[in-house]
Amino acid sequence: MKVISLFVVAGLLLVLATAAASAPEDPHSTMNSSNHNNLAEMALIAGVAAAISAFVVHRLSSNNQKESTPYPYPGTFLQSGRTQTGTEETMVLQSRGWSMEEALSKAKEGSQKAKEKAPLQVLLSLQKGNSRFWTGAATRPEVSAFERRALIKQQFPSTAVLGCSDSRVPVEIVFDQGLGDMFVVRVAGNCLGPTTCASLEYAIHHLQVKVVLVMGHEGCGAIQAARLPLEKIQNESKSLSEILQKIKAGLQDDHLSNIVDARARDRELVAMNVRNQIQQLVQDPQIMDKVNGGNLIIVGAFYEISSGIVDFFMQVSKPDGSMKPSTGVQSRYDPETKEIIFA
Repeated sequence: MKVISLFVVAGLLLVLATAAASAPEDPHSTMNSSNHNNLAEMALIAGVAAAISAFVVHRLSSNNQKESTPYPYPGTFLQSGRTQTGTEETMVLQSRGWSMEEALSKAKEGSQKAKEKAPLQVLLSLQKGNSRFWTGAATRPEVSAFERRALIKQQFPSTAVLGCSDSRVPVEIVFDQGLGDMFVVRVAGNCLGPTTCASLEYAIHHLQVKVVLVMGHEGCGAIQAARLPLEKIQNESKSLSEILQKIKAGLQDDHLSNIVDARARDRELVAMNVRNQIQQLVQDPQIMDKVNGGNLIIVGAFYEISSGIVDFFMQVSKPDGSMKPSTGVQSRYDPETKEIIFA
């Protein structure tokens, strides 16, 4: 409305200026020709200024409208649906907000869809999410207050992660996931212990996650510290010393002398630690029942900080071959021999 008013004022001033400039001089008027021309010029300048102001206001309002246009709400707030365009029903909810009843209804719908997803689908979504991250195409979705409300009463993550507490490894960001998508357990050296194991068991048996991901990373300080002489490790605090000694016990240094490159040696140590944690998980018969039933995949991964790429290098899945290994998997756990088989 303000823009229209400015355009109207500009038009009237321009008409006035034109009329003043073309009007014949009145011999009886006290205004001389100079004042007459000045009045016309002032009206012309005012009209042009009003027109410019109207144009600027119009452009600014257009830009603000574009910037304030909300991200189109997906038909569902599940990770698999964020690329979908908003449905008519959701757009209506967006305009007036969700009631608690509607939020709970959406939560129930999301929970059901999460249960229907196969483990391999979840694993592929993690691979795709990481690809978006390291190629610079991450969506990093920011859910609305209404969608957050749907998570108040219930969570339904599809993935549980045992990762390192290193600040350079933000798990949800690395896999381009949103709120409620991942159940993350982080501890120095991604090392299993009573509390971390209990957290993963809760995610597996109560939250019904489809993938358990054990992920180490490039340049892990806990792995490097675990290679120090035992005397130095024992000088640390009791809790830290216990973790480092546990990691150290699983690192076999006998074959590392053949690896000359420092980064390759670092990667092998981290991968070795990841395999050790997975071998502890698969000793749990209840967890393996989930795996053998095709309801769970356990995956070992290595995150390269320098590139942002996650390499899924180990997989524990249903042994009948119905689940194909993900691209890049170099080793698998054989439940019969209880050994890790390398490709």
